[in-house]
Amino acid sequence: MRDEVRVMLRRAEDFFKDAEEDFKRKSYDIAMFHIEQACQLIIKAKLLDLIGFFERTHSLRKLLHMLSRIFKTEDVLRFIRENKQVLRNLEYAYITARYLPEEFDKEDVLEAFEVYKKLRDLLWK
Repeated sequence: MRDEVRVMLRRAEDFFKDAEEDFKRKSYDIAMFHIEQACQLIIKAKLLDLIGFFERTHSLRKLLHMLSRIFKTEDVLRFIRENKQVLRNLEYAYITARYLPEEFDKEDVLEAFEVYKKLRDLLWK
């Protein structure tokens, strides 16, 4: 595994751990942002690992669609369909953490934690 990929995966796990700490403090908005960052990094790490680059975007769904064209299975597209709302919330969390006063709740974060774990298992089993 390339060093860049390894660093990205480590950072993703660090962001995930940050999200767990945010959750304990009931900082749900920041937890969502940290989970989004973790998801973004594991997707970009997989793209880097497979094709040597990734598109400069923050859209999780766009990055996942790019991966779906590389993988020749339905797994990634099914993941997008099954987790459409949570992925949308995570993308929104990225924007709102920087520009808008939006709040997320405990249930949003719990769903996002599960999506991250599923995504990690799907891409890095």
